[in-house]
Amino acid sequence: MSKRDYYEVLGLAKNASDDDIKKAYRKLASKYHPDKVQDAAEKIAVEIKFKEAKEAYEYLSDKDKRMQYDQFGHAEPFSRGHNTNTWTHGASSAEDFQEMFGKIFKDRGFQFEEGLFGNRSNAKQSINVATISLEDAYSGGTIRPDPRTSITIPKGVRSGTRFFSDGRLYRVDVRAHDKFKRALDDLMIDVQVDAIEAIIGVEAILTHLDGVKLQFNIPPGIQNGQIVKLGGRGMKNPETDRSGDLLVRISITVPKGLSEELMNKLKSIPHRESINI
Repeated sequence: MSKRDYYEVLGLAKNASDDDIKKAYRKLASKYHPDKVQDAAEKIAVEIKFKEAKEAYEYLSDKDKRMQYDQFGHAEPFSRGHNTNTWTHGASSAEDFQEMFGKIFKDRGFQFEEGLFGNRSNAKQSINVATISLEDAYSGGTIRPDPRTSITIPKGVRSGTRFFSDGRLYRVDVRAHDKFKRALDDLMIDVQVDAIEAIIGVEAILTHLDGVKLQFNIPPGIQNGQIVKLGGRGMKNPETDRSGDLLVRISITVPKGLSEELMNKLKSIPHRESINI
């Protein structure tokens, strides 16, 4: 999933002041606060915009993170293997920069020019794609994109994240899942219940991406399209170490082929005999 430019998210120019950033975030946070929306479908879209603005503010309001973002954007400047950290330097020239980072790359078994650019004559290094499942992205760990390479990915890694390993540049692509959908750090899954279960409520057991079974209640009277939110059960954000939410969207179906006895019981419930449209 490609990410929007943080300045674009907040509607700011790159030379925006700290005060401009704060004001822009407060305005968007107020506009897109999920508590202001009642409609379930609209609430999902608003939550995504709210989290997007919050993430942009967390980066641009932090001096070091903003400096790194202005230099590299969303791309990873070089491999760090585990959860991302902010790297700063006091190099005053290209030679100082090369000398300092050359040692870092040498410690990892390859030269600075090779590790960062491939070689001096070819500054644009080819990118190798490491495709992983959403389960891998959720749990993190070590993957082997090829027999001679292993990459340690953090929990919550997003598509497009880049890593260096053994002098080669890899981009992680996360495959789409057949049940879970990802929106930034949130996960969504659609669950069907029948009309009777929607009326009286029902207990649900959901097998998560890591195989853990989550037990929760779908409350009585739930409406079609309404969301049951399981807080903190979404994807982990590698930068903030906080987790998004798991959003269970309810779809109500009408059962067919009910027995005559059950139909008579349902008819005994007070209801309209006819409706005017």
